[in-house]
Formats: sequence, C-alpha cells, structure tokens
Amino acid sequence: MKKLFLGVFLAAMPFAVGCGGAESMQDETGQLVTSESGVQMSIQQRTSEPGEAPPDVSSMNVSGDVAAGCWVVLNWCRSPSTGGPECTATNCTIAEAIQHCEALINQTC
Repeated sequence: MKKLFLGVFLAAMPFAVGCGGAESMQDETGQLVTSESGVQMSIQQRTSEPGEAPPDVSSMNVSGDVAAGCWVVLNWCRSPSTGGPECTATNCTIAEAIQHCEALINQTC
C-alpha cells in the first residue's frame, strides 16, 4: 500500500510543479506595448516595497524621475521570452514607463 501511495504521489508531482512554473512565467512577462514612434517593448509594472531605495540613476540601464518615485530598468535589449526589449517600471504610469523604457532602448541597445 505504501508503494502504491508513493507511486501515485511521484506520478502527480510533475503536474503540481508544472502548474506553478507556468504561473511564475506569466507573472514575469509584462504588458506588450508600442510607443508612438513604433518601438515595441514589454513593460512589467510594480510598486516599490516599503523602505526600498531607488536605484542609482547614473547606472547605464536606469531611467526615470527618481525624485517623484518613478524609475524604469531595462532588463533586456532582446528578451529570451519575448524576443524584444523588456523593462521593469516601478511606481510609474504606463505613459512614463513607455517614455523611459524607449529612452533606455535608444541609449543602450
């Protein structure tokens, strides 16, 4: 009986792990948007954690109005999951995120 239970448990394990993996991939991909100039990008929006300090804007892949609490990080020029540029925007409107992400793409990629 123990062997039967163990066999059923091991057989069901890949399904449980597979479902969780699909959800995390979905959370990591952002919203696909196109700027006014026609640049397509993926933007994942997030809010900062309490006490989280903004990144150093002198860094090459960070842009935004840090004083207002909005910053954008260019994660990929060519993302393995989307094939295009991918940014993470923190505390930004979608318009601000697109503007800053496009500036980083033009500057870096």
